[in-house]
Amino acid sequence: MGIVTKHKDISVHIDPISFTADIEVLSGNIAQTYNNDSKEYEPDRSVVPCILMPYVVVSDPEGQMNGKRTITGVEWYEGVPKSDGSNRISNDDNYVISDTDTPTYSLKVKKNVEPNSPLQITAVFTITDTRKNTEIRFERSVNLYTALYDISNYALSIDAPKSWTIDPLREVADSNGKWLHTITAQLTSGLQKIADENAAYWWQINENNSGWRDITQDELDIYISGKDSEGNWTKALTFDARFIRNTAFRCLSRFYNGERPTSSDSTLSAVSVINVQMPKSLNVQIRQLSGSKINATMTTSVKFECVITDNKQIIGTDKDKFFTIIWKAHSGKAGVTDKEIGRGRTITFIPSSLGFDKNYGISIYAEVKLYAVTALVLRNGKLMLKNNKAVTAAKYK
Repeated sequence: MGIVTKHKDISVHIDPISFTADIEVLSGNIAQTYNNDSKEYEPDRSVVPCILMPYVVVSDPEGQMNGKRTITGVEWYEGVPKSDGSNRISNDDNYVISDTDTPTYSLKVKKNVEPNSPLQITAVFTITDTRKNTEIRFERSVNLYTALYDISNYALSIDAPKSWTIDPLREVADSNGKWLHTITAQLTSGLQKIADENAAYWWQINENNSGWRDITQDELDIYISGKDSEGNWTKALTFDARFIRNTAFRCLSRFYNGERPTSSDSTLSAVSVINVQMPKSLNVQIRQLSGSKINATMTTSVKFECVITDNKQIIGTDKDKFFTIIWKAHSGKAGVTDKEIGRGRTITFIPSSLGFDKNYGISIYAEVKLYAVTALVLRNGKLMLKNNKAVTAAKYK
């Protein structure tokens, strides 16, 4: 009788893919103009809709799935997707998904957007990784906005993009640890700047597409500034980006001679939308540094390292405050709960100390949560203070 050798596993290593994902405008326009005299939109989306479609272009080192990929599913939302799905878009008078003569999963927008009140449309979509027959999920958004046209030649602008992103990994903090940014508005008449003594400004905030509101005194005390000694808004607004995640600032303005007006009529406004988020190009892998050969009693010391890269550049440990790395162990025995075994960039442990059945294999993995925002710490509903300063803590997701 012949002899059969022992089974030996073959390790399959699949190189990570890189991708570009976004929302493209197939027809129509994300920008409109509202004529305050004729009370009409140009273009009027009820007549000329805007058609949006997500796309993903993949670069595969092994060449198995290069190029533009087929979208396998999409959920559309007004604003940032809510956990209860209440802002999920369905077919109605304003929207049509996968309409006749349009690509599957495309969104036809027939809604006219109010002047100077951008509408964020978010797509949560998937493609299939054909190498592993698994789904890859993406989330992207686009802002639809309307400019106001008035017969008067006054105009208001902000020296910042209408929508821009701040990457925490590339922020340079000041001596107090703040990520300060300043945006400045300017009222003009034609090409002529209006002097500060003839231009009144007001600033408002819109967080997570929740609607415009006045900036509170607590926000002014903690992370926003822009008022003069008399309590009037100036044309410059400074904010600490640590406390921002998905926030829009709107400036309102009026021309005046003599006494400064106490409120704006909202005719002139300018908006800048700021997203603070970690780069979507982050990649996380683990590698074993020691203990690749474990003795029979499983008392060999084992060490693993978590390697975080951005565009193939290793993120140094000086950025560790932006990550929460949780190491876990998994037993090959069915029904056994995974165990948390440590936190941080590296983990060293002895397998026998985990309490798993040694007759079954053990695997190690890391859960990496990313920095989301800096939040104020409350106790019993009240702001916690230390040395008369607000106590803050980073949140991760």
